Amino acid sequence: MNKKVISNFQKMIDVNTPIIYINDYDFVRIDEIIVEIVGNSKVFEWNPATGTTNFKTKESQGLGENDTLEQFLRDKYTVDVNLKEKFLILKDIQEFIDEPAIKTLLQLMAQRKLYDRDYNTTIIIVSSIQKIPQELDKYVSYLDIPFPDEEEINRLIDEHIEVNCYDNFKDEDRKKLMPSLKGMSYFEIDRMLDMAMSSNGSLSAEDTEMILQQKKSMVKKSGLLELVDTPESLDGIGGMYALKDYLLHKSKVMSNLPKAMDFGVAVPKGVFIVGMPGCGKSLCAKASAKLFNTPLLKLDMGSMMGKYVGESEGNLRKAIKIAEAAAPCVLWIDEIEKAFSGVGGNNDIMTRMFGYFLSWMQDKTSSVYVIATANNADKLPPELKRKGRFDEIFCVNLPNKEERKAIFKIHINKKKQNLDESSLNSVSQITDGFNGADIESVVNEAVEKCFLDKLEGKDTKFDASLLKEIAGKTISISKSCKKQIDDMKKAFKENNFKDATTGEITT
Repeated sequence: MNKKVISNFQKMIDVNTPIIYINDYDFVRIDEIIVEIVGNSKVFEWNPATGTTNFKTKESQGLGENDTLEQFLRDKYTVDVNLKEKFLILKDIQEFIDEPAIKTLLQLMAQRKLYDRDYNTTIIIVSSIQKIPQELDKYVSYLDIPFPDEEEINRLIDEHIEVNCYDNFKDEDRKKLMPSLKGMSYFEIDRMLDMAMSSNGSLSAEDTEMILQQKKSMVKKSGLLELVDTPESLDGIGGMYALKDYLLHKSKVMSNLPKAMDFGVAVPKGVFIVGMPGCGKSLCAKASAKLFNTPLLKLDMGSMMGKYVGESEGNLRKAIKIAEAAAPCVLWIDEIEKAFSGVGGNNDIMTRMFGYFLSWMQDKTSSVYVIATANNADKLPPELKRKGRFDEIFCVNLPNKEERKAIFKIHINKKKQNLDESSLNSVSQITDGFNGADIESVVNEAVEKCFLDKLEGKDTKFDASLLKEIAGKTISISKSCKKQIDDMKKAFKENNFKDATTGEITT
């Protein structure tokens, strides 16, 4: 049992918290935690399925249709002189908690807990969906249930090995399985291990791929994070030499983190990449995860937003909890300016979420490496750009001639085509103002034309003249978004960002 959870739970009770909210669906595990806390105190349970229920035996004690949550709370609102302390466990009541009578009863019980010394009743809400009306929020404390750590995961692995009488499990298998099992609940890990054992009758490092595929599906279903494939490497990115070199150094620290920390090296927080659209920011995030040899978790700030009090902040806390449990990992926050551009106005929810995110980044000691990408730095609050949040901020400009040449070469090689050095130089020369996406489009269109012409019996060659012809018809980003590009270049200079290519401060 996690000692920190027990300690936090006990503190909430010790400080007379009226309502404790546990957002979790693993009721069996939560019941075990509650049992350790309540000891011999009287415990009453109500849930929509069995009504009033014996907490220990799980047998229904209700009276059919009359056994409603409202009636249960009315009965328990009174003072029982024979009970010095009692606990009310309310499970999955999210469908009832908005009812006026329920809200009022919970308010009255919370207030009585705070002001009546003879009324020592603690309400514990356990729900798979976090939902608290605004009227009750001030009486509620949220108990965070972390994902199992390595010690707890190892215990689950050992249990499966023992139950299945499997004696060919090696320490090397354990080390390789561990990263893929992090960031999941007890129930999910138990299910993954069952699936691995049933598929081939064994448990080994070979099961890692199957577990990762299942984990990807689970993370996606959460709606908070996405587990992203990382097929690209830094070699597949043209230009951005200073940024790539920076990430290479950070990867060496991350892969030797215990030694680095003993030496006095700070745990890397992350990097902020601001730049032109289509210039490889997202590609950099994906390649970084492959470089670090860790999972890549993508956080969509828009999916965090909920309609109930505390739901949005709760979603963000849960997403960060998943990332920290899956550490070491890379947490990619794409287009972060869209999430936090409204901070400082009338959006209290976004302001609270922003404050929580900043505090986490400032105090973070886990091996979650955050890569935030943005197209527009002007809309970002200054607190996000100062040192202490991210280790460094890089800006990505439109590629210069040498970078365009490198990008052309990468995409041409991917298409299994060839172009000599002289042709590459000439094509790179006439594509000033093109971003990486523009260049990829030109190469794709050229290859497609060669293929279609071949079907018609024409002998069209993939060469510099064809690429120039297509490039001449292409409306590059510097033409289609001229004002946006000019504004961004101005913002780079005003914010003194480091150039991703040269590593120098933009001037």
